[in-house]
Amino acid sequence: MLNTEPASSGLYHKVPLTNVKVWEPCSDSEASEWLPPLNPDEASSIGYPIRPKWLHPPSINRLHVIVQPDGALWPDGCFYLFWCSVVKGLRQSTVANAAGDLADMMNKFLKADMDYNTFRGIKFERPTYYYTAELKLEIARGQLTRKVANRKISNMTGFYKWKVAERGFKPEAEMWKSEIKNKRYVDSFGCTQVKEVITNDLTFKNTESIATGRFIRDGGKLYPIDRVDQAVLLKALLELRNPEMLLAHILSLTTGMRIQSTLTVRHADVIHGIGSDNDPNKYALYYMEMGEGKLVETKNGKRQSVAVPAWVHNMLATYVSSKRHQDRAMKSPIRDDDSQYVFLTRTGRPYYISQADQHLFDFSAEAGSAIRQYSVKVHTKLRELGARFTYRFHDLRATFGMNLLEDFITQQAEGKMNQIELLDKLKRRLNHEDINVTLAYLRYREDHPQLAQAQSEFEAHLEDLIRTRMSDNEQARAKNLRT
Repeated sequence: MLNTEPASSGLYHKVPLTNVKVWEPCSDSEASEWLPPLNPDEASSIGYPIRPKWLHPPSINRLHVIVQPDGALWPDGCFYLFWCSVVKGLRQSTVANAAGDLADMMNKFLKADMDYNTFRGIKFERPTYYYTAELKLEIARGQLTRKVANRKISNMTGFYKWKVAERGFKPEAEMWKSEIKNKRYVDSFGCTQVKEVITNDLTFKNTESIATGRFIRDGGKLYPIDRVDQAVLLKALLELRNPEMLLAHILSLTTGMRIQSTLTVRHADVIHGIGSDNDPNKYALYYMEMGEGKLVETKNGKRQSVAVPAWVHNMLATYVSSKRHQDRAMKSPIRDDDSQYVFLTRTGRPYYISQADQHLFDFSAEAGSAIRQYSVKVHTKLRELGARFTYRFHDLRATFGMNLLEDFITQQAEGKMNQIELLDKLKRRLNHEDINVTLAYLRYREDHPQLAQAQSEFEAHLEDLIRTRMSDNEQARAKNLRT
């Protein structure tokens, strides 16, 4: 059943569908099944034969469609989103953004009584230029950023390119002007390269610089947490006594993992038998493999080897062996122990469901919302402790990067590595593709020399603090049982 907003809303809107079968009409002899008649009450109404669509998946886990103000599906938009999902194989989040952006575009055309297929007259009366002008007004009012506006324009131009290539659309006048430009960039080896890019006169110029002084641009605006606030954050997390959230924060603070990687770590990724309190190599690094071909997800599926301290492996191993975690795992539909998520809710559902597992969890697109909700509790506790800073989970990545940089700066000062080796090691530990992103950490340190602390010093303090608190909690628990 299609769940849509009431037609009286008068707006185009996107609707997500789950487990959508992909089929096509066929002859009676080729049918794998029959669709029921549209109106079973009419004797003349008959069903028709269908079969799985050749060279297409049998079903789509999550497909977005666009509903018109009258409650009917918008054919062009729905066919385009289907093409994006099935033919181009775009990520579900990308298709969801496209659906929302195209609905926004159609609502603006609706308000202006403009036909999205009509391209004639002067330039600014054509749909593409009209929509761009509307976005420009929203930017001027502070309602929209240039980055989001450019994403909307990209989805609009993608839609019209598809209409021309796949639907035989022939606009009467030019939809936009294209231009080929040479763009300089620094490759993964630190060498300057030049590539050709096709731009158009609809896109807004990007005015953001790499080094801002206030934040680091590393997959978003990240704000590293300074050494004093790191200690307060850990105190808040320990006092809240949520093992899953504490361990997730520790894993990110000691590895720089993004949220989708942290929350999709599985049992098989945790090494048992290392990193105990009496292990002389408890600060040694052991790697987790993730990305394409692995169960742990990464940004854009990029293959990564992430270094994890032995003592963190030990804490994760202790947790997955606990009754608390085993009770949660028993409620999960995943029966293979190696594939089980480390971080599960009390109902046995992952905090972040990987695309490969969505069919096991009612095609849910859960992507770490519990972590974001938990941050509200953390901020409340921080205020109780007298702290005045705010943070997001993703800021832990930048915090790790700055702490690690301080370690490398110390080694450089001792003559153990040079500047090139420092950059290369930092780039590899943070799994950066662009050396400019790595350089941003150096620039940030120059602007905030008081912020970073050595990662080795931080980890030793963190490990000691957590083991001490865990020991205190165990003793208090035992005392309560005796009482």
